[in-house]
Amino acid sequence: MEEPLVQQAEQLKDLIRTLNRKFRQYMLSQTNGCGFTVPQLHLMQELFQNPGITLGDLSIRLGLAKSTVSGIVDRLEKQGKVVRRRNENDRRVVHIDLLPQVMEFGHTLSLMRTNYLAGLLANMQERDIQGLLTGLEKLNQLMIQETDGPGAAVHDLD
Repeated sequence: MEEPLVQQAEQLKDLIRTLNRKFRQYMLSQTNGCGFTVPQLHLMQELFQNPGITLGDLSIRLGLAKSTVSGIVDRLEKQGKVVRRRNENDRRVVHIDLLPQVMEFGHTLSLMRTNYLAGLLANMQERDIQGLLTGLEKLNQLMIQETDGPGAAVHDLD
């Protein structure tokens, strides 16, 4: 691999790591005292974005073992925040949902994330924002194509 590409890849990797860490720090500062652990917040975010997701898919999306996710779900279920549903066609499959009273919390978290990012973008020029979004979209599509194979849906990369 060419040296400039390796250096750029290192820079991108470091930027992604830093952005992710800073974003998490901000969200933790905003949710401090809400009574949830970080893994619980991550799990509830996934449930908010993917209602009825299976335990297995939730495990994949969170990058955690099924047993770990199951334990987090157990604790949230005891707190009355989530509910497990067995699939009617295949009783081995378990779907997880946020309970209605927690959906509002999920909406608030989502709005908080959006407003935080909008506030940061307000300090950038429009052409820089568009360049950032275009570059990230291209990278995202390349990663989808790489992980999902050549048949994956890819938008125009030009």
